[in-house]
Amino acid sequence: MPRYRVKFSKDGPARYSSHLDMVRFFDRSTRRAGIPVAFSEGFNPHPKFSFAAPLPVGVAGLEEYMDMELKEYLEPAEIARRLEVNLPEGYTILDIKEVADHAPALMSRVSRAAYRATATLPAGYSEVELKAAIDGLMDKQEITVIREVKGKRKEVDIRPGIFRLAGGVKGHILEINMELLIGSTGNVRPEEVLLKLSRDGGVPVDPEDFRIRRTALYAEGDAGLVSLWEV
Repeated sequence: MPRYRVKFSKDGPARYSSHLDMVRFFDRSTRRAGIPVAFSEGFNPHPKFSFAAPLPVGVAGLEEYMDMELKEYLEPAEIARRLEVNLPEGYTILDIKEVADHAPALMSRVSRAAYRATATLPAGYSEVELKAAIDGLMDKQEITVIREVKGKRKEVDIRPGIFRLAGGVKGHILEINMELLIGSTGNVRPEEVLLKLSRDGGVPVDPEDFRIRRTALYAEGDAGLVSLWEV
């Protein structure tokens, strides 16, 4: 069966939909578009969609990926044209290409994610202070957070999963950029980093006041990091 990689964005009102909602939206939209999606066998068949990594509710995704299998071949441009007009507001098709049937699943390849968090600049707070807070956090050998795991509170060291952290001020906007671990080996959540910058670094912005966008997803390639579009 032909297999396609879909690059799309999820922003605006769509960022408040859950991962399960998104799967339903794509199922409904491909049906309306007359796209012959293949279904699994068994008692409860479901469309053969495979997403790279779920987005937390409230976080926008500017370059998200999913693979889907069809029962018959269609030109990628035709799939994009049909799908685009049937998706809910906030979802945009960026590109579609055919991939090899034996290509590894997206979820098994994704290893890093880039995020951009923005908030209104607090009065009197400077870029120098922000960069000092970031440097202070990155200089730590260990950064522990508390997570709920199967009903129990557990300390987790997220420092090994923070690969890059930078920030700046653009006009009245405070911006923080992160490159974090994601995938089968573990996850670091952008909200956890923002919470540490607030509590330990003194950044005077409540983490909930940031608008977070996931800007890219990466896999480990032979020559280093590559976009999931390239794997």
